[in-house]
Amino acid sequence: MMRRLLTGIALAVAFCHPLAAQDNFPNKPIRIVVPFTAGGPSDIVARLLAPK
Repeated sequence: MMRRLLTGIALAVAFCHPLAAQDNFPNKPIRIVVPFTAGGPSDIVARLLAPK
C-alpha cells in the first residue's frame, strides 16, 4: 500500500513539473501561410484561426 502511494506521488510530481517549467508560447508572432487561392475553404479556415 505504501509503495503504491509513493509511486502515485512520484508520478504526480513527474507530470506536474513540466507544466510549471514551460515557457510562454508563442513568444513571437506566428505567420500562417495558406498555399491556395483566396476565398477557398482553407483560406476561410485560416482567416478564422488567425486572430487566435
